Amino acid sequence: MDYRISLVGLCIGFLVGLTGMGGGSLLAPIMILLFRIPPVWAVGTDIAYSTVTKAVGSLIHMRQKNVNFKVAFWLACGSVPATLLSVGLVQYLRRYYSAVINGVILHALGFTLLTVAVLLVVKPYVLKRLEHRKLKLQQQATLPPQTDGPKSLSRWQRYYRPALTVLIGAVVGFLVGLTSVGSGTLIIVSLAFLFPKLGPKELVGTDIFQAFLLLASGTIGYFTAGTINWTLVVLLLLGSLPGVFIGSVSSKYIPDRFMRPVLATVLALSGLKLI
Repeated sequence: MDYRISLVGLCIGFLVGLTGMGGGSLLAPIMILLFRIPPVWAVGTDIAYSTVTKAVGSLIHMRQKNVNFKVAFWLACGSVPATLLSVGLVQYLRRYYSAVINGVILHALGFTLLTVAVLLVVKPYVLKRLEHRKLKLQQQATLPPQTDGPKSLSRWQRYYRPALTVLIGAVVGFLVGLTSVGSGTLIIVSLAFLFPKLGPKELVGTDIFQAFLLLASGTIGYFTAGTINWTLVVLLLLGSLPGVFIGSVSSKYIPDRFMRPVLATVLALSGLKLI
């Protein structure tokens, strides 16, 4: 089984390097459907593996100054406690209601995969519309301000937007702690809506850094419960590190618009299979 696990890591790394997002969502369903790993162990192992990969990505983006730490902090205020809460819920159900825990995780994972599949398809169109909106905002910034504009804008920026960001972080954190899926895909579209002034690189860098914080808290929770297979984590990393490099190089030759629908279809079928 060892070489097959590393081969899976190679494929997942290749997809992540090729598409930038969504590929990592396949790891948990592959472990559950193909290798028959119990869902609780598959989720814990996936979260631990993803924490390492996001840590590497975070360091790269921090060096390139692509991380908005204020936005990442707002997200972490919701995502970190929510992740720990959902991990605690999983372990409680595993201890006292072991007959139902696998079904809960499988259904939650299935519905989350379907959501990620939809977001993969609509993301390019959403980001394109938001880019137009960003240009309009830049044009409006050159005009004289209206009478009540600054007040409402200030209220939105100071209170409502941070609160909504924390809430989104909490929802995504709870789902990730339960399923290990969606730490990046579910957040990046929300960030694009809430913070239209963030550039593409800053969006990605902030998303990866907040995903690291979220996943690190999940790893602590699953590590404390003893439901991480560290051998699998190492074998997956041995395959995925060269896979990311190969995928990143190949992205120059394989258009993203072709890969996204294929990946979204695989995620949707996996989600339907798990429900």
